[in-house]
Amino acid sequence: MKIVFFGTANVALPVLEALKAQHEILAVVTTPDVRVGRKQILQESPVSALAKDLNLPLHKPEKVKNNSEFLETLKSLGADIFVVVAYGKILPLELINLPQLKTVNVHFSLLPKYRGSSPIQAALLNGDTETGTTIFVLDELVDHGPIIAQKTAVVGISDNYFTLSDSLARMSAGIINQTLADYASGKTTPLPQDESGVSLTKIISKADGKINWQKNAWDIYNQYRAFYIWPGIWCVYKGQNLKITSCVPKEQETGSSAPGTILEGGAVVCGENTILQIKSLQLAGKNETAISDFLNGYKDFVGSVLD
Repeated sequence: MKIVFFGTANVALPVLEALKAQHEILAVVTTPDVRVGRKQILQESPVSALAKDLNLPLHKPEKVKNNSEFLETLKSLGADIFVVVAYGKILPLELINLPQLKTVNVHFSLLPKYRGSSPIQAALLNGDTETGTTIFVLDELVDHGPIIAQKTAVVGISDNYFTLSDSLARMSAGIINQTLADYASGKTTPLPQDESGVSLTKIISKADGKINWQKNAWDIYNQYRAFYIWPGIWCVYKGQNLKITSCVPKEQETGSSAPGTILEGGAVVCGENTILQIKSLQLAGKNETAISDFLNGYKDFVGSVLD
C-alpha cells in the first residue's frame, strides 16, 4: 500500500515504524521546526527526525488549509491512503478525501469518549482504569468519523502520561497494518460513532497544573499523573512557584490542619481529610530535589501552608 504519513509527536513514531516495515511510505508530513528554550534553538519534531533516519521524503508545510501548492504535491504522489497520528493540525476535507481510501487517524481513546487534543491526559485526570486506541476514517469534524478498529488498554495506578502514551502508541502500532489491510479489502466496514457517548477534551495550558489543595489527595495525584511531562503540577510557597515532581497519596490522619498545610516528612493536607506525600519537588530557579533534602534546607517548610 502507498501511504503518506502525517505526524509530529513522539507517540506517532511506533506507528510510522510499523507502516514502514510493510508498506511504501511516499512521504512524511510534519509540522515546521520551532524555536525552543532561552537560546531559541531551532528544533525539529520527533517525526521529522525519524523520517530522516528512515530516508523518507519529508514535508513541513506552514499550513495545510488553503494551501493549493501543498495539495497539488500530495495529488502528484498517488497515495492509496493517508495515515494521521498526533499531527497537530486539522486537515481540510479536500485533503482528507484525496486518496482512494481517504484518510485514517489513530486516536488514543475509545471514541467517542475523549474527542479532542488531550485524550490520554483526560483518562488519567479522571482516574480511569481503562482506555484504548481507535483507528477511524477522518471527516470534517473533530474525531467524529466512522470507526474501523478499537483496542482496549488497562490503565495502572502508577501509569502517568509518559508510560500510558508509550503503551498506547505501541499498541496502535501493533494493530495498524492488519487494520489497514482489512479496511482496504472491505473485510472491515467503518461504523458510525455513538453520539450519545461523546465527551470532549481541551487543549492543556500551564494553568491546568495549578494544585487546588481543597481537592482530595487522589484527585491531585491523578492531576500529577496526567500532567507528568507538561505542565507538571505546581503550587506557591512564599511567593514562588513550587513544582511537585513526584508524589503519592498516603494513609495518615490529617488532624485539624487546613488543606495545603505541610506536615512532618513533607506530607500535605488535602481536602476530604486526605494526605498527599511529596517525594520530590522543585522550587522556581532551583534544581529538583528529594523531599528529605528540601526539608533540611528549608526548616520552616513544615507547618507552612501552600497556596
